Amino acid sequence: MWSMRRNIAKYLEELIKFKWIALGIVIYFYGSMLKKQIIENAFQERTVINSWDISLNMLNDMYIIVYFIIPIILFISTSSILKDFNYQTLIRLGTIKKWILRSFLRFWKKSSVLLLIWAFMSLYMTINLPFSWEWSQFSKSNNVHNDFHETSALFSAPLWGFIVQIGLLVLTLSLLHIFLSLIYATTKKKSVLLVICVVFFILGIIGFKLLPNKYGFLAPTTYFSITKYIHSFVSPLMGLGIVLGCIITCFVYLLLIDLNIKQYVLSIRSYLPFLLYLFLCVMGMISTSLSLTAGKNTIFDIWIISFRGASSEFFTYSSFFYYIIVFFGLVYLVNIEMNKEIDGMGYYKIIRFRNLKKWFWSWFKKILIKIAFLLTFLTALSIIIGAIMGMKLKFDITVFDLSLYMIFYHFFINGFLQIVLYILLIFIFSWTRRAPVQGLILVSIFMILMLPGINSLGIIPVGLNSLVYLETFSPFYITLILLIANLIMYFAIKYIFTKNLKI
Repeated sequence: MWSMRRNIAKYLEELIKFKWIALGIVIYFYGSMLKKQIIENAFQERTVINSWDISLNMLNDMYIIVYFIIPIILFISTSSILKDFNYQTLIRLGTIKKWILRSFLRFWKKSSVLLLIWAFMSLYMTINLPFSWEWSQFSKSNNVHNDFHETSALFSAPLWGFIVQIGLLVLTLSLLHIFLSLIYATTKKKSVLLVICVVFFILGIIGFKLLPNKYGFLAPTTYFSITKYIHSFVSPLMGLGIVLGCIITCFVYLLLIDLNIKQYVLSIRSYLPFLLYLFLCVMGMISTSLSLTAGKNTIFDIWIISFRGASSEFFTYSSFFYYIIVFFGLVYLVNIEMNKEIDGMGYYKIIRFRNLKKWFWSWFKKILIKIAFLLTFLTALSIIIGAIMGMKLKFDITVFDLSLYMIFYHFFINGFLQIVLYILLIFIFSWTRRAPVQGLILVSIFMILMLPGINSLGIIPVGLNSLVYLETFSPFYITLILLIANLIMYFAIKYIFTKNLKI
């Protein structure tokens, strides 16, 4: 109890310091000018305002945030980090993680004073204004002077907007300090920390002044203001996903910061190609979603446009290269695993499996399961991204004049057969030539065969799983072509096995 009273007394002493009083006076004078401007704008628009118009505008004003709040927060964060980080403190605490948590608490002891004064002045400026629990006519109006039109449509009452704004500030400031603490604890260089602060401040100015709303998620100021946040994202869930991603990244790094990072990097090195592959797939889906219209297109439209591919009749570089990333990228990953199996082929495995056919199926069936899982995962991922980007949640499509069930059949059945064919062909080349580079050469040949005008009859079994082929050919015709090609490759492998080794 005594410790709590002492902490409260120290906090009150901090609160009445001259620097915070001066800060409150500056915010007061700026708030007075902002209040006068809002009243004049409401008079021009002939609309009624209430107290929430002043308080919410003060908390969301970009000039206060960019030129006042952000520099002070960066100063508080960096000064607390540089003063508190020393080897005596680390030895006493035992771990860097404990130091970061202590630094976080010390940061909020000062930052909470700033936030408290800011919030208090936003409420103090509402004196002599009518109070209501509802949005005012001015906030609901769609005019150039009002930034709360979309906010008033999203929240049923202005109190919820006020609470969410405070919560967004607390979350953003917490992430900012933890990020800076992690950077300094990792590099232990003051220059790096200061450069990051300068870059953060410049990005805030650029994001406030130059970036259009559709790229607003790149600006730090987006996460300081609820109005900027709503303007920048088609769906609030998208912004929430970015924030959650940052939280998870910082949390994971916080757990690993006291460990031998090099050891873990070496352990996950084998997964880096897959992580890069997954990252490129996600970026392609997000890029596709930005080209569509939220509220008009459906969640399945992103899936279809992402995997439409290319044909002799339809060819765009974006679709062609994304097909290469998804399907040939998958083949490349499988080729790495396949070469390990081929290189590891020795007398022990020959004795164990008795013949090459059993050895082949012992690992190839696992690849078949992975292909089916990946096709399902990519579909689910595109649907989730579509939902986050604000697409209509309907079991329907607007970009293709075809049955959705036929598209599902083509994507999964013909997509599965197409990938299997690629892998069988590469296996034949890798087995006969015993050189990994042969697989890359074969993939290059596949890419050439997908160029416009080469496969107009749909006979060459390359790229046939592209969804655009459904505009020209029946999915069952493509299934027949791919089945015949797969059977030919499989019997060719059996023949090769009998020529190579007989047991």
